[in-house]
Amino acid sequence: MTVSKRNSAEMANIDEVELEAAGYVQAMPRQFSMWSLGALSFTLTCTWLGTGASLGIGIGEAGPAGALWSLVVAGVMTLVVSAGMAELASAYPVAGAQYYWSFMVASDKYKAFASYLNAWMSIIGWWLASGSVANFIASMLVEIASIWHPDFEPHQWQIYLIYVALIWLAAALNILGSRILPLYNQFVFMLSILTLGSTMIALFVVGRNKHASGQFIFADTTGQSGWTSEGFTFLLATSNAVFGFMGSDCGAHLCEEIANPAKYVPMVIMYPLVIGLLTAFPFAASLIYSITDLEAILNTVTGLPLIEIYFQATGSRVAASVLLSAFTFCFFGCLVGVGTTCSRTIWAVSRDGVLPFSNLWMSIHSAFTMPANATLLTAICVTLYGLIFLGSTTAFSAMVNTTILFLQTSCVIPQAILLYRGRDRVLPRRYFNLGKLGPFVNGISVAWVVFLDVLYCFPSVLPVTAQNMSYVTVVVTGLLSFVVILWVATKRGTFTGPHINVELMNERRQAALDSNLGGGDPEISEVGSIRTHGNMKDAT
Repeated sequence: MTVSKRNSAEMANIDEVELEAAGYVQAMPRQFSMWSLGALSFTLTCTWLGTGASLGIGIGEAGPAGALWSLVVAGVMTLVVSAGMAELASAYPVAGAQYYWSFMVASDKYKAFASYLNAWMSIIGWWLASGSVANFIASMLVEIASIWHPDFEPHQWQIYLIYVALIWLAAALNILGSRILPLYNQFVFMLSILTLGSTMIALFVVGRNKHASGQFIFADTTGQSGWTSEGFTFLLATSNAVFGFMGSDCGAHLCEEIANPAKYVPMVIMYPLVIGLLTAFPFAASLIYSITDLEAILNTVTGLPLIEIYFQATGSRVAASVLLSAFTFCFFGCLVGVGTTCSRTIWAVSRDGVLPFSNLWMSIHSAFTMPANATLLTAICVTLYGLIFLGSTTAFSAMVNTTILFLQTSCVIPQAILLYRGRDRVLPRRYFNLGKLGPFVNGISVAWVVFLDVLYCFPSVLPVTAQNMSYVTVVVTGLLSFVVILWVATKRGTFTGPHINVELMNERRQAALDSNLGGGDPEISEVGSIRTHGNMKDAT
């Protein structure tokens, strides 16, 4: 056996034993590399895709420049939130992620409820994300048909049928193609980069003789939301831009499918966001550069500003259709990634009995070696949720906004607990350590998400009507009430969370750290390093 193979075998054994100490047995194959899991995270986060899908809203709220610069603010703040999340993923590399982190850092009195609540917030957030992505894709497919058949008037039920077909196709790919998911995500990543690059080149080249001015692109903050304060409309645009950075916790939910997760998952969390910000900004600039008729963009009869921008840039239905088709295919890759993450999240929390009938959802299919039942549960719930779209597009939009609120909040709940109880008292030894920056990162993350949660409750357009008001508070209150009632009726007093061997976890964590660092004293105080103080026993 070569040295590299022997080291890999030793690392795999350390990962497996450390997972057992965390309360679980190795059930999923560690088939992902850092490259393939990073590709999945980039494909799912899909910052440039989310930017393209929601840019029209940002322009309407804060003008072209507001929509463009809000991307930078949203991206930087999401990176801060994700840095705190990456540290927790390094400290506790378990697929339950936010659920498990909350259990480990909370006090004995509250850890059961804190972890239970966060498990449901994460699951609901991912279900809502799946529905919003599928709805965007279904709408884009219908709009491509509308370009070629101007007399075609799509109905909501037609979009819903496409929505359902997309959900179940993504579920089928996740189940039947489980063994090739790493390769599939690498392919979608490369295709996304190719599509992004070719689209920007096409827009800049074709529109070189008829394009928006620099002042329009970088300085025009004139919105059409009805709000008189440009500062507030910029904040609205920033909250809209956050949608393009959602999903950075994907790598944490698949950490049991990659070797040495304490070291590599933090990179998988952070790197795709950096790449996303560096690609989304020039992509958004190329789209705004191509606008020649802003009123047509904001009042497009198709309801999808992106295709109108493509048409204004190229002047060709064929070219606009090709560009949007490539965009749509890449977006479908995002939908598959969301399905992958949903299934792992449900499977991970079901191992501890969080959900009703957890024994079904924690099952791993013997042939496909993945949580097939959890995937089917996701497809069923998201299919039923889409029925709301038939009755009320306003209610569906509120559900989409709630996606960001639930996912972001679930990521900062453990960080808020850390600040309250004391980081050095609670956190164990870990590979990725924020060190002295930790309290600032956790504090800014919590403050930012609380601010966003309040902002989403405001209407984005004035005057307020029954059609444009924000129903986020109604949706959040209803969903959280359901979770609390379920807790009181079925779990309070009986739910105990994961069964952890603290002494063994400490021992195996030291072995993992020594393996990562090549032995020696891991006492280093800089970001990304190890701190020796802090006892894992304090976390429980």
